Amino acid sequence: MISHAARPQADVEIRRLTVDDLDLFRDIRAEALRTHPQTFGSPEEDEGGEAMLAAYRRWLDGMVLGAFECGGLMGVAGFYVSPDRRSQHRGHIFTVYVREEGRGKGVGDRLIKELLAHAEARVEQVHLAVLLESTAAINTYKRNGFEIYGTDPAAVRMGEATYHKYFMVRKLGH
Repeated sequence: MISHAARPQADVEIRRLTVDDLDLFRDIRAEALRTHPQTFGSPEEDEGGEAMLAAYRRWLDGMVLGAFECGGLMGVAGFYVSPDRRSQHRGHIFTVYVREEGRGKGVGDRLIKELLAHAEARVEQVHLAVLLESTAAINTYKRNGFEIYGTDPAAVRMGEATYHKYFMVRKLGH
């Protein structure tokens, strides 16, 4: 088993993605959907075509970070604040994915740390959901101060397989 925290952090540039990065984002999402369909997906992606591209443009108008190494997009992670006025003290991390060649280099940690720094001035707590089987991701979140506070049983069904999710939270220093 490979330890995803053992190797040193890569020399990676982290920056906010924009709609100018749509093609790069679409490519990494396609890879994530292909390699981990139980983890990733949205109704717009299920529909495909213009609905999917419109969703991606909307996401990129928000806060989606990209990790670049040697000019290539190696990982992504998004953040949004709850649109419900009563829940705007809560932020959410979504669409975290690091390509295979970027794993074990601290790329996921860097993305999460950058999102948390962004969230610090905006919300009191940050939430996310992760499949129970995604142990490397869970370990990354725990290293960054997230705690499991609940389980969503059979949250995802693909054919005959069902997957449970953990709900995790990180309270920020307000």
